[in-house]
Amino acid sequence: MTRTSTTGPTTRIQLDAPSLTTITFLHVDPSEQDSAVDLAADAATRMTRAAGPGVLNVLRSLDGSRICLYGQWDDVAALRAADAAPGVPELHDRARALADNDVRPRLFTVVYADDRSPGGVSVISPSYAGAIFINEITTQPATQARLLELVIANNERQSLSTPGYRSANFHRSTDGERAVNYSLWDSPEDCIDAISRMADMDENLEETVEIAEPDFRFYALAHAVSS
Repeated sequence: MTRTSTTGPTTRIQLDAPSLTTITFLHVDPSEQDSAVDLAADAATRMTRAAGPGVLNVLRSLDGSRICLYGQWDDVAALRAADAAPGVPELHDRARALADNDVRPRLFTVVYADDRSPGGVSVISPSYAGAIFINEITTQPATQARLLELVIANNERQSLSTPGYRSANFHRSTDGERAVNYSLWDSPEDCIDAISRMADMDENLEETVEIAEPDFRFYALAHAVSS
């Protein structure tokens, strides 16, 4: 069955958060996405029951090819306890077996947060009804800082005058190999139009392409759980 989260906790994405952020992507065949989502959701529920304060969100790409697991944990001990909870390693192994990428959980730090909502803090929430855009960007430790400088500058140039834009949040992985943008929009069309306009006005596009391999999709929240 395909899970769709209509209730559940709200995750706040903000700078200088004391919690640990984990983001994991699974690249799957569309025929396997439902099964992978169910496995990830079961693992998430077990993890948050076994650990200290923590929250896990399972998001599925609308094209059926990706799953994103976005978590926040109180500390390393809580994360380790969650990963070792009964049944969790087996569920993770079964989910990884459905993926065709190197599924490697990574720790992330939020390095940029821009939100136009009245509260001024971006959220992953079951009540959110707009478009969720997530870009998993592959890079190298030597180029990660420059990549983030370029994409954040791009966002600041275009966001003020972009229709439908709500927020952008850039994360850097602690291993230097990834950057992730979790962005919210009124509609997918608003986001697509903004990407097209941004490509035309981006004077550093050639350099960005040289040091980054983007993988962007629209997502929906499938499951959200907290301890």
